[in-house]
Amino acid sequence: MRMYDVAASLSSALDRARGALAGAASMTARSQTSLGTSRPDAAMAATAEKAIFTEALLNAMHARLAELKSVTR
Repeated sequence: MRMYDVAASLSSALDRARGALAGAASMTARSQTSLGTSRPDAAMAATAEKAIFTEALLNAMHARLAELKSVTR
């Protein structure tokens, strides 16, 4: 597997993470309404979990791009 192939797979993972984070944020926003859950703390925890995962993916992408940068010099 080439380095750019790994970056592409991380890119699709970031797209999925973005959707999951948006969904979790929406659930958190609805948690304080009549349409929301009775456990707003669970909604906030899910949002935090998705944000941490997205941050890890961004760090992995940054590392891959740094590798590509060092190889192309």
